[in-house]
Amino acid sequence: MNPIFGQFSDSYFPITDGVANTVRNYAYWLTKKYGETYVIAPEVPDYVDREEFPVIRYTSVEVPQFPPYRMGLPMFDFDFKKSLNNTPFNLIHSHCPFISGYMALKVARIRKIPIITTFHSKYREDFARALKSKILTEASMKLIIRYYNSVDEVWVPSGGTGKTLEEYGFEGPYQVMPNGSDLKIPGDRDYEILRQQGRERINYPMDRPLFLFVGQHRWEKNVKLILQSLAVLKRKGRDFRMVFVGRGYAEEEMRELTQELDLLENVSFLGLILDREELKRIYAASDLFIFPSLYDNVPLVVREAASFKVPAVLVKDSTASEGFRDNFNGFLVENDPLDLAMCLNSLLDNPGLIREAGEGAQKTIYVSWESLVDKVYSRYMEVLRTYQGPQKKRQQLFNDDFFKRFWRLRHETIRADRN
Repeated sequence: MNPIFGQFSDSYFPITDGVANTVRNYAYWLTKKYGETYVIAPEVPDYVDREEFPVIRYTSVEVPQFPPYRMGLPMFDFDFKKSLNNTPFNLIHSHCPFISGYMALKVARIRKIPIITTFHSKYREDFARALKSKILTEASMKLIIRYYNSVDEVWVPSGGTGKTLEEYGFEGPYQVMPNGSDLKIPGDRDYEILRQQGRERINYPMDRPLFLFVGQHRWEKNVKLILQSLAVLKRKGRDFRMVFVGRGYAEEEMRELTQELDLLENVSFLGLILDREELKRIYAASDLFIFPSLYDNVPLVVREAASFKVPAVLVKDSTASEGFRDNFNGFLVENDPLDLAMCLNSLLDNPGLIREAGEGAQKTIYVSWESLVDKVYSRYMEVLRTYQGPQKKRQQLFNDDFFKRFWRLRHETIRADRN
């Protein structure tokens, strides 16, 4: 009998980020190749799941401090509880240390099955922006570390991400489990067709340079650096187009900054693109992927771009730049708009170097989810084979009412915002 896996996440489509993409690809390829896999996530109004695997949704509300994310209320959703109780998981994998993570932990402990969790995001930055309180931020981080100490195994997508988790205070072991891409490398003929279609979609000539950013429009992604560097590039009289794909709380301010910097003729905002075929056309149409984020750990979008031989420009020594070599499979710059502008200016004069780095990125950075899930499944089965119940320390941490602490902190946060 094939095992049944549960992927629990606070973030899932139509909310698009690296976590949601990871969860979807885990569920799709595990179901396709090994065993039935469920996704458990908050509901999103007016969105209907059309996945090739089961998705169990629970009631949720908006989170004003973290748009477009939603906070689940599974404890009040009796239909969801019934569906969850009727699903016989053998192993649970949580992807967020919040509501869905607590729920996953509770289910695992009640059913006496193993739970794995992946540390995906730099939560301290999120808390600092939303809570605007050092005390509340540090209290939140303590709760998160308690969660990671409570599960049976912790995964990180890269060594640098593991170091970030250690900086947060986690002292236990972790497994490095890399991320992949669901966009297949196109053949030469398909690539040319996609590139032509992408240029037509953007209404931009084939022989002119096109820069791309895909991701949530948040200041944490260092998008201001992009716009400031483009302003420098324009003052130099360079010809280019920059395309932003995504949504986020900073989008309107980004548009305003674009106007202030006199970049309206050079910058386009395409909004959120959920259609993967359309997104493939945009990737293929691009020459450079600009992603100077200091927030991201292992951005999936740079690997998606690599599948189309589009190299990324990243900030040197950032977690996102792990695995990249300057001028070989990408380009590394200082966290400075002038340095980024100088890099782009130089590359505009050297398209051959862009092509070489794009080929290097496809060979060294790109890896498919289909192949990665073999490693995921192998580790799942090893955990199942050796599982003997939660360690005494972890069981104690779970029993120390995490959920009440979380809600107490939440109420303190709301009160602080009102004041």
